[in-house]
Amino acid sequence: MFYIQLQDRRWNKPKSPNNKAAATCKPSEVEATNEKSSNFALIKTTEYIRNIQQVYYLEFPLFS
Repeated sequence: MFYIQLQDRRWNKPKSPNNKAAATCKPSEVEATNEKSSNFALIKTTEYIRNIQQVYYLEFPLFS
């Protein structure tokens, strides 16, 4: 709740353009592969962290 109250108080918010220019060239195969592997790594890392958190919360009462 405190974060929500302070979030709207930023005076110097960076403004991004609403309409970004469309890419005129097609990304290369290497860039596409890198993007796919980066997304896959991000998904797996997120899944790993969630599993660790779940194990921690489920097993913590057993040892306390």
